Amino acid sequence: MRKGEERRAEIVRQAERLFCERGYEETSLEELLQALHLSKGGFYHHFPSKEALLLSVCEQKARAACEAARRAVEECPGGSAARIGALFDHSGFWQAEETDFLALLLKVGYRRNDLMLRQRLKESLHGLFLPLVDGIVKEGVASGEFRTPYPNGAGGLVLHLGLSLSDEIALRLAGDEPPDTAHILELIELYRYAIEQVLGAPAGSVELYQMRYMAEMCAELYETHRRGRAPDPAAADPEVPT
Repeated sequence: MRKGEERRAEIVRQAERLFCERGYEETSLEELLQALHLSKGGFYHHFPSKEALLLSVCEQKARAACEAARRAVEECPGGSAARIGALFDHSGFWQAEETDFLALLLKVGYRRNDLMLRQRLKESLHGLFLPLVDGIVKEGVASGEFRTPYPNGAGGLVLHLGLSLSDEIALRLAGDEPPDTAHILELIELYRYAIEQVLGAPAGSVELYQMRYMAEMCAELYETHRRGRAPDPAAADPEVPT
């Protein structure tokens, strides 16, 4: 990695930390420059705006998620259905150590409805994960474990369904009310069933996320996201005259 690339990667890492600790909108460009020991010229040499920096943070998280999934697939001792499960279970996004980043994503991408951020992230995830999923699907078809007549398109459909599921869960976690965990788990089970149908896999052969773990993760994400919200002035108690 060249010096300029190393510096850019370091800016992205530090920006992620600051955005998660302080909040994206609460972190001014001046605070970023001070924390990163950068001049404005140095910053704009790497990024055209603070928004572009946040997109780079998300794209880096997508690459890390894909690499974690690739390692899990390579280390999985089971067949193709087991490798599909390993890919989703260990993709790195829905992990306890990523709660702060996911809370940031919920606030900016979903609570404040930044459609461009959500779309760019989904495009990054789809492009990175598609070769990995396609490889598993083709291996499964070759071995007879999957019986889909569409081995060249099934992987992309599996990914589209997965990204739609993540959207649905995120929208529920970003709301004002505590999430309906039972319904979220039902959605995950429906997605698991849909994957089996798309791949032509035996019933019950695909396992996605440990249900108890996902329930705990959703509750923790909601609380983390809720703690990170700015107080609503309209909800504040009126001053009591002294």
